[in-house]
Amino acid sequence: MIRIITGNPGEGKTKLLIDKANETVKHLTGHAVYIDSCCSHRLALSHHIRLVETCPFKLDNTQHFFGFLCGLLASNHDIQVVFIDELLKITHASIDELIVIVDEMKRLSNEFNVDFIIGASCSNKDLPSQMAPYLIA
Repeated sequence: MIRIITGNPGEGKTKLLIDKANETVKHLTGHAVYIDSCCSHRLALSHHIRLVETCPFKLDNTQHFFGFLCGLLASNHDIQVVFIDELLKITHASIDELIVIVDEMKRLSNEFNVDFIIGASCSNKDLPSQMAPYLIA
């Protein structure tokens, strides 16, 4: 399952994503991971969620990000859900590239039985129409 939370900067995407992560982990039998470009939200997340900061890994494009994501999934087969804040910022991708990113995440989701909840800084109207079924906010 892929879900996307959108909004312009300052509209509360990160808070919504953190709240969703904290609520989800209460009912999870496996592990949850929260990927962010920084670790400033460490205290807001439940201690049951693994926070992974991407800055030290120098992820310059979507290929680097997917290598990083595959390594994460390969190192822990119990991951059930991955929350990704600031996806476009982390991957340096454009809104149009989001289609390719979501297609690849769908493949990973199906193959490894992992859900992805994504935060993206953009408005719903700027998203390609193919992304509409994935929107939750």
